[in-house]
Amino acid sequence: MNLLIEIFPFAFGVLLGLTWSRFGGPGEWRARWGIACVALGAFATFASGEWRESPIYFLFDIGLVAAMSVGTVFALARWRRWRER
Repeated sequence: MNLLIEIFPFAFGVLLGLTWSRFGGPGEWRARWGIACVALGAFATFASGEWRESPIYFLFDIGLVAAMSVGTVFALARWRRWRER
């Protein structure tokens, strides 16, 4: 597989995490975040062509997008607390 295409779920997750940490909030934003994870993960699967091999790749890419976005949000929160000191 092309390495550049395999980076899509990670990059989408980081970008989603940056957006979520900037504009996110309680309530309806969680639903929007979930929809964005599914959409971006599915797009990454289609872009890489992995869906031809097995539909399970949808779950992997959606999970990667979600994990990277949550990790980015936590890392930014920690960095902001460290910066305020």
